[in-house]
Amino acid sequence: GVVPAVSAAVEAALHEEHEQGSVYGKQLRLLCANIGRNPSLLSKLLSGELSTARLVRMAQHELAPDDLKEMRAVARQRSFDQAVAQRAGEEERRFVSRNGSMVELERERGEDGE
Repeated sequence: GVVPAVSAAVEAALHEEHEQGSVYGKQLRLLCANIGRNPSLLSKLLSGELSTARLVRMAQHELAPDDLKEMRAVARQRSFDQAVAQRAGEEERRFVSRNGSMVELERERGEDGE
């Protein structure tokens, strides 16, 4: 059947890409876990849309289900936004402490057109 043939092809590609050893074992565990929980990945693999050679070179984040990828992207964006906001707050505090008062800060903002 298709599944045993694809399984054998994945095993051959994995062996060719990583030989035996710790990387081979790590990638094998990664593939088993992610193929089992990512129906889209399995479908692409069985249909031939995703080659076994490409599959065995994919990183963990690439193997994740789409909903998990989306959650991670949202979390990354939220973290970035918080870091930018924190940095802006730190710069504002430095500016205020350098100039001595909030009045100076407001006046500078008005001159810059912000």
